[in-house]
Amino acid sequence: MHGPYLEIQTSDGIDQLTIGDKPITIGRHTDNKLVLADPKASRFHAVIEATAGGFRVRDLKSSNGTFVNGKRVQEAMLSAGDVIHIGSTRIVLLDPSADPLPAVEEIEQLSEADIVEDEPVDVDVGISAPEPQRPADEPDADPDLVLQELAESMGSKPFSEYDIALISARGTTVHEAGAPPKKQSRREAVDLFRMVLLVCFRSRATDIHLEPKNNYWLLRMRVDGNMVDVVRLTPDLGVKMSALVKVLSDIDISQRNMIQEGHFSSRVPAATPGGPLRRVDYRVSFAPSVFGQKLVIRILDTSNAPLKIDDLQLPQWMLEELRTAIEGDSGMVLVVGPTGSGKTTSLYAAVRSLDVNERNVVTIEDPVEIQIDGVTQIPVDEEGGKGFSALLRSVLRQDPDAILVGEIRDPETARIAMQAAITGHLVFSTLHTKDTIGTVFRLLDLGVEPYLVAQALHVVLAQRLVRQLCPHCKKAVRPTEQQLKKMGRAGEGLKQIYEPRGCPRCLGTGHVGRRAIFELLSTTDEMRSAILKNPSMDDLRKTLEGTPFVRLREHGFALVAEGVCAFDEVERAVGR
Repeated sequence: MHGPYLEIQTSDGIDQLTIGDKPITIGRHTDNKLVLADPKASRFHAVIEATAGGFRVRDLKSSNGTFVNGKRVQEAMLSAGDVIHIGSTRIVLLDPSADPLPAVEEIEQLSEADIVEDEPVDVDVGISAPEPQRPADEPDADPDLVLQELAESMGSKPFSEYDIALISARGTTVHEAGAPPKKQSRREAVDLFRMVLLVCFRSRATDIHLEPKNNYWLLRMRVDGNMVDVVRLTPDLGVKMSALVKVLSDIDISQRNMIQEGHFSSRVPAATPGGPLRRVDYRVSFAPSVFGQKLVIRILDTSNAPLKIDDLQLPQWMLEELRTAIEGDSGMVLVVGPTGSGKTTSLYAAVRSLDVNERNVVTIEDPVEIQIDGVTQIPVDEEGGKGFSALLRSVLRQDPDAILVGEIRDPETARIAMQAAITGHLVFSTLHTKDTIGTVFRLLDLGVEPYLVAQALHVVLAQRLVRQLCPHCKKAVRPTEQQLKKMGRAGEGLKQIYEPRGCPRCLGTGHVGRRAIFELLSTTDEMRSAILKNPSMDDLRKTLEGTPFVRLREHGFALVAEGVCAFDEVERAVGR
């Protein structure tokens, strides 16, 4: 060959491929220009393309990465003699018209074991050839491989899909955990569903969505609060997976045009080696749509939730204030924020921090999603006449020490809860308000007498959930003057902040996990006096002068300065 070409070295031998003006896509899928039988290669792994300055290789968000001369890259310009490793496949760029680089002899000796996975470099992608795309209305050719690649791209791998046992709504183990079959040409629906659950465990997903479309079924997951497309299934496989969930949930499979609900469980190995098997519950909901029933599965995995208040990652002074409040014999602790801000999770952590052996703890919830050992949990039944207020009256006759009221929705519930808080009961509840100071006015708007609010309210904790930056791919940027101005004290002397980028370990989102930002209001004598005098917002804010009180935004920007989350994420969660 007279021009540049690639020498492809695999276990089957050596092959050559001329490089021209057209991009050379590399991967396992047959649509690629260079098709690899390497199991460590992704379906569309990388592309080599001509540019004004020569040739470059670009990784296509592969699971196992693309390496040039032993270093992992997202994109890199190539010179004659450079060695590209994709899994166990070795590709060398050769150009008979160019002088070989001095490093060629050293690079020739590199093996797969010599490759070091460095942090991806920050690059300016610019304009390049489009990545190979699947037709918009067709399912994935091999959904099993898609799910396997996702599962393998994530860091934590304590168990495999075959370690997941499926338990029906009746408590019967329908599919036991066990070793994979020795011969298996095609995945059964149950094994594919186990792989879906495995991806959920490794990505900390909270919901699974299986949506029928015209020519395929789309499987999506909610990860860190955002929806992520996972795989497209054939209609036949989508129907089988949907039917499997119905059987597990004891739901009538013959009905396909109505709302249906149920639940099932799984049993998986403990997070730590040698620990007991743990059970994870799933809440199932089917709803009719244009092309069939859409399935949504809520994952109730307590291993992803904080167990006690020490796990909430509160600033130290907030933690001490909250601990003092829940150790008291009476008073009200409110957690406030919009839907989906983690209020119930924080309340559960507070309840678990109580000594249930010495206290009679009762909860009133709608619905009871997670069971807490040693706690009496009562579900709300509005149709049966057992709403929050009616159940709260009944519970007060059950000699409770601490009561959790799932939500204060109406004046009657608010008034009864406040009266209970000043008559020797510790009361926990939630309220939909924007911040802590607004909670006081919301209670007054509900018709609760000012003296009740002043005497009963001990602590108000406002919170929002923000996504944490992926530590493997976050990139440093210089903050703008406007950002530093908004950050206030947190931005003083700050030279850099971080933004999301995206890599296989975070499913390309740039974020891994969520944490809460907090605003805690602890009532003082001065504030109680102000509440009794029909106060304004400014009146209550003045009572906070000289206290360690910080607003939600300030706590969020402190995390931005620490590199935990992005500036835009705090703006999104708290509001501009």
